[in-house]
Amino acid sequence: MTGADEAKPRLFLSSVFKDTFEDDWKYVPLRKRIIESIDALPVSLWAYDHFWPEGTEIPEPDADTVIDRCFAGIRDCDLFVFILTGRHGSGVRYRQDPTFASYLELELFAASMLRKPVLVLHLRGHEPEDALRDTMILLKRTFSASEYVIDDEDDLYAHFRDVCNHFAAGKWKPGQNRAWAQLPDWLSTNRTRTDLELDLADPQLRFLDGRLLSHRHPDPDKAKLLIDEVMSGMRGNDAARRLMPHGAALFRLWAAMRELMNDTGETLSDPFTAVLWDKALGLWAGKASWFGLHGHVWMGPLAAVNSQTHLRSGFASHPDFKHAEDVREPLGARASAIYSIAQRMQSRRRKIYHYKQCIQLTTQAIERDHDARQGTLSIRGHALMQMAQLGQFWKLWDAARDFGESLKLRERSGAPPASIGESKADLGFCSVFIGRPRVGLDLLQEGVRLMRSDESANGKTFLARGLRKLERAARMLGRREIAEAALNERLRIAAEVEALDQSRSA
Repeated sequence: MTGADEAKPRLFLSSVFKDTFEDDWKYVPLRKRIIESIDALPVSLWAYDHFWPEGTEIPEPDADTVIDRCFAGIRDCDLFVFILTGRHGSGVRYRQDPTFASYLELELFAASMLRKPVLVLHLRGHEPEDALRDTMILLKRTFSASEYVIDDEDDLYAHFRDVCNHFAAGKWKPGQNRAWAQLPDWLSTNRTRTDLELDLADPQLRFLDGRLLSHRHPDPDKAKLLIDEVMSGMRGNDAARRLMPHGAALFRLWAAMRELMNDTGETLSDPFTAVLWDKALGLWAGKASWFGLHGHVWMGPLAAVNSQTHLRSGFASHPDFKHAEDVREPLGARASAIYSIAQRMQSRRRKIYHYKQCIQLTTQAIERDHDARQGTLSIRGHALMQMAQLGQFWKLWDAARDFGESLKLRERSGAPPASIGESKADLGFCSVFIGRPRVGLDLLQEGVRLMRSDESANGKTFLARGLRKLERAARMLGRREIAEAALNERLRIAAEVEALDQSRSA
């Protein structure tokens, strides 16, 4: 791509190639027309056809390559152009067995998750297949067309051309769906202490607003395969295993959830499939957090954790769930999600409200579950540090106590070096603020060194977070060379594992 092309608005063209036109199965004329004329328009285009055109000697890529490239294209685009012919499209192939989710569905899902503006060009007379209609219903709270046009080919193409010209001139402003509103504001209107207690006792926010139905027969075995792949943290075949970035993991988790859906919702109560739902939602919360979806109402970490909480409420007392790996309420995960939301708020009052929620949840978790204390002490320590920065400065010493106890627990239990390093980095960062800069910086550097031992996607992301703390502390102490080195390493790691949450400024 030339420098001139890089300056153009970037469009991503959806991947539906063939359909029935005038009783003949052929390439979608509108899609072909757009691709052939793109050089005459003031935009650049990402389309599958550009990278792997038919009739060439370029080998067809595997599923991992395709969806990863598609995801990168949507992530970097300015507008998603969705040609709606009615076809749901071909299922993504994993290990020679196609999933129910098609490439088109995964593209629409990615655009919804990333909240990209969408232009829908719906060819008149072509109604969506059931599978595509299901997808659009599932995503309707997150996917909202900036513009939805139903017309024949010529008029759709003319409209597309006009949108390109206006978009390049800065005159076409994408509309906003109200459901796209930032989660902190959505959660924090007119809060009182009564609301705080009520929200903790019975959280109403659910993943996709709790609408997890689809008119199809579920395939739990395929869902388990996809979930296991995400849990392994690797992608590709055995001969070429590669690290799985967080965005790629979210793609697979969406495909797994689609394999679990049916039209009655019974998979949420069946002992085998409910446990798969639990794993998928838990993994989603973690990956979505690293990916930076804290502000997303219906697909963010808090929505997933709340659905997981609701699901697990029926596990503990049901004899059929004795084989479930974990039936405990995910208090630590809820606290972590709320903490991340609080960090993105502008109002001091609202920040304090949610940090109080975080502290209350972590305290409950520490009291109920001794095994979870290491992680939850760290989360509570961070919330206490934030409260100190909002004026309650004495809470810094409470935070230091929690970080120190977490470190001792991990050292005594023989935790992995990276886990011990995380606690050292936390304690070091806090130490800088309580007037022990030399000790704090030394702990931070030692913690970061230990955290480099974990080469997984999650491990690398924790390292990026540790580097961010080191960078901030070093700048406060005037150690510019340390800060710059930490910044460069952090940005490289964040790009590698798609930890968009850690690519922000320190």
